[in-house]
Amino acid sequence: MANPELVSKLEGFFGETIQQMDRQFTSHEFFLKLLRAHQVDYVAALASYSDKNAPFKDLHYEIANRLHKLEGKSITAREKNYPSQDIFGIASTTILWRKL
Repeated sequence: MANPELVSKLEGFFGETIQQMDRQFTSHEFFLKLLRAHQVDYVAALASYSDKNAPFKDLHYEIANRLHKLEGKSITAREKNYPSQDIFGIASTTILWRKL
């Protein structure tokens, strides 16, 4: 069962992760930067979604929802269906963000 506390721990790293991003970045790029910098916490959060059919998708959905809380504070959504590759290299769409 998904553990919101583990995702909240990752959320605590959002500010520093955003600082390390380029001026414009996609949600997929954000997920990868967060994953690389906080592997143990990311894997723990991901493991809490292991009872789901798509744990990566479900965790990333939750991370994206929490990232939206920062809209207008430190980031803004520039484009909602921006072409991108997901963390597996599969063509997809995501949000293009811009730092404020």
